[in-house]
Amino acid sequence: MPPIAAASSTAQKRLENLLNTIEPPATRYGRPVPKCWVPVQKQPLRHPRKLRMVTIGGGISAMNLAYMVQHERKLDDIVDCVIYEAGDVLGGTWAVNRYPGVACDVPAHIYTFPFEPNPDWSAFYAGGQEIHDYFMRTVHKYNLDRDVKTSHRIIHAQFDEHEGIWNLKVQHEDHIFDDWCNVLISATGFLSHWKWPDIKGLHGFQGLKVHSAAWDEEYDYADKKIAMIGNGSSAIQIMPELAKKAEQVTNFIRNPTWITPGLGSAVIDGKVNKVYSEEEKERFRQDPKELNRHRKEIQHGSNKAFAMFEKGSAAQKAAFKSTSEMMLHRLGGNKDLAAKLTPDWEVGCRRATPGPGYLEAFTQPNVSLVTEPISHITPTGIVTKDGTNHDFDVIVCATGFDVSHRPPFPLLGLNGADLADQWKEEPLSYLSVAAPNFPNLFLFSGPNAPVGHGSLMAGLSWTSNYICQWLTKISTEDVRYVVPTAEATEEFNVYGDEIMQGLVWSGGCRSWYKNNRVEGRVTAVWPGSALGYKEVVDALRPEDFRIVYRTRNRWRWLGSGRTRMEGVVGADLAFYLVK
Repeated sequence: MPPIAAASSTAQKRLENLLNTIEPPATRYGRPVPKCWVPVQKQPLRHPRKLRMVTIGGGISAMNLAYMVQHERKLDDIVDCVIYEAGDVLGGTWAVNRYPGVACDVPAHIYTFPFEPNPDWSAFYAGGQEIHDYFMRTVHKYNLDRDVKTSHRIIHAQFDEHEGIWNLKVQHEDHIFDDWCNVLISATGFLSHWKWPDIKGLHGFQGLKVHSAAWDEEYDYADKKIAMIGNGSSAIQIMPELAKKAEQVTNFIRNPTWITPGLGSAVIDGKVNKVYSEEEKERFRQDPKELNRHRKEIQHGSNKAFAMFEKGSAAQKAAFKSTSEMMLHRLGGNKDLAAKLTPDWEVGCRRATPGPGYLEAFTQPNVSLVTEPISHITPTGIVTKDGTNHDFDVIVCATGFDVSHRPPFPLLGLNGADLADQWKEEPLSYLSVAAPNFPNLFLFSGPNAPVGHGSLMAGLSWTSNYICQWLTKISTEDVRYVVPTAEATEEFNVYGDEIMQGLVWSGGCRSWYKNNRVEGRVTAVWPGSALGYKEVVDALRPEDFRIVYRTRNRWRWLGSGRTRMEGVVGADLAFYLVK
């Protein structure tokens, strides 16, 4: 069957108006015909209509969905796609983050697209450039950038309830134009909007001021006095690299953090990293089963390790003890430093990071630690609250991102609801993939997604499959829009919060999982295991949604009452007799 052309929004509305205004026959079988009557659609049952889908962002989420649409679910006959990427290069975080030492703390062999294992990873934990190179090779191999428009930014989105479409404003360079879609996908990621820390005097500093997510690659950091503000994953990776050539590096931290063995490191006997030999890589190339065995071993261990995230579990107690001892050892036995750098809250409450070289850097004479809070910044340096002045040439802010989940542009749903306002106090999502009042909007890594459970790649693939199920239902069942109910969303979050009370993410740390708070809801992480998330999103729960159809009769998709198969010459019309 030839592909169906996508109708314009005007044509779709014209058809709906026609079907909803045709008057029914006066009587049928001697009785008045109900108002839900519509004429028979002379097409096969579940005959699809072509949807237009716009995806915001061109990172790993968007490319997972592109693969699912093009190759796995093969939905090209029902979906016309456009992917708007604000940058001039695809890759999301791996295109943006260019700081020294940037790497992934998830084993490379499970930080791959599920459909494209890579036998050529150089090391167990891969660097950022290698990951981005792999990403681009995969994109080109499968033509996943077919529908991409780079340097295009969505600046406004508003849902039209009567037409069942999103009206969009898109900026490309200095030009702003209008677009529309039936289904809107947010694939911008949860760490995409970096921000400067709120420190008085920061923007008056006369030396180099740089954020980890907007790294100045041209500047020569050698022989400079450098302040490193923060001790999250980026700071932990950057600091030992700068310390190799800097005159002085001073790390300002508010709270300690766990430096742990890397995820899956049991497979490499707890080593900091492992470089794959050419013989190992060749074996992976020649024997896909051996590569799969290695990947499954890592992924199994990652999922099994979820027990560590349970408060008071034997695994959590063991992790606390062994990690404390390991940190002291890597600090050269310096108990004073260990007291300042080792937390007293649960391992995993904050994103735990392997941090090769970070702790060891503090044993060098050109690296120091400051735990006194920062008072303000002067044109020449940093003043702490005890009155001490620290002069610097460079201030590096590795202080994170806006993790509120609020969109940076007006995103308006039913009755003018603005998602930024709706999520002003707390971002409450439906299963991390949708939100009340915002029809036909689906989210990757929305609030309470499985972002702290190990490899993100598998979860993105499961989310892609979930979205594709809705695309199929909307297209083939004559649906105008779907939107989760407020009741289903509230009940999911209330119950999820109770599960979270038994997990370490709700512990006593300040964390971006809790929107950089010590107390309060865990807004970022899925309440349960990654495998639990998969089981929940494997199938739709239409009972949790308000479903609005295009016409006044929800059964119009029955068409002529016959299937598409019956119109195919030579089709097996007794396929259901298997014995």
